[in-house]
Amino acid sequence: MRGSKPLAALALVWLLGCSDEVGPDELPECAGPVTLEITPGTTPTFSWMPRCRLAFLVVELDEGGSDLWSILTRGENALAPPVTYGDPPAGAETLTPPVPLTSGTAYRVAVARWTGPDGDDGESVGAETFEP
Repeated sequence: MRGSKPLAALALVWLLGCSDEVGPDELPECAGPVTLEITPGTTPTFSWMPRCRLAFLVVELDEGGSDLWSILTRGENALAPPVTYGDPPAGAETLTPPVPLTSGTAYRVAVARWTGPDGDDGESVGAETFEP
């Protein structure tokens, strides 16, 4: 059985190498519009297609008003999907701390990509309304 460990290790390397998943750092920067997907519940997860990196995400009431949660990766597109409400990814700056969401209330999530040269220059690339 001495030879089975190298074979098992080789099989694991092969399986990992064949995965379709790419890490956040390997995703391209978003170049244009994205389509947002939101999971149900009061702690939704936000994803977007194509899978790419953005700089800004904000959640607000659909009727307008103040931000309920917003995060930014200043000076770079470093936000990769998925992002869970209230849980900023590593490297993201929380601009607005999360306010609890209420079932049956309409909210809007919007995302933007960094365009430079200043740290918070950006362009909106997607928005979606949702109800938890």
